[in-house]
Amino acid sequence: MSKVLIADDNDDLRKLYVLMLSEFKVFGAINGQEAVDLYKNHRPNLVLMDILMPEKDGIEATKEILEFDPEATIIAITAYSSKTKEIIQAGAKDVVKKPIRKHDLIDLVEKNTK
Repeated sequence: MSKVLIADDNDDLRKLYVLMLSEFKVFGAINGQEAVDLYKNHRPNLVLMDILMPEKDGIEATKEILEFDPEATIIAITAYSSKTKEIIQAGAKDVVKKPIRKHDLIDLVEKNTK
């Protein structure tokens, strides 16, 4: 079973993503620092990373995860396109715009966990 880490400070949205991805083992982080810690402990196949979060934003968390594991697959999911270039430069594989529909989210995870 593929493992997915979802980092998003919006509790409702994070919980919705967890429900939508019930066929996967999903870990949820409320900020960038928690995402880094969970990544190091669980080594998920895919990280879905919000960009704007407290404590450590998604850009810094992406850099730190990739320093720890250069093979990590990180995809940013954000409502703010102004940070797209920065998260790609930090090492994210792609950026997906919020909101994302269930079947699109499942397709995204399946394509990136094979």
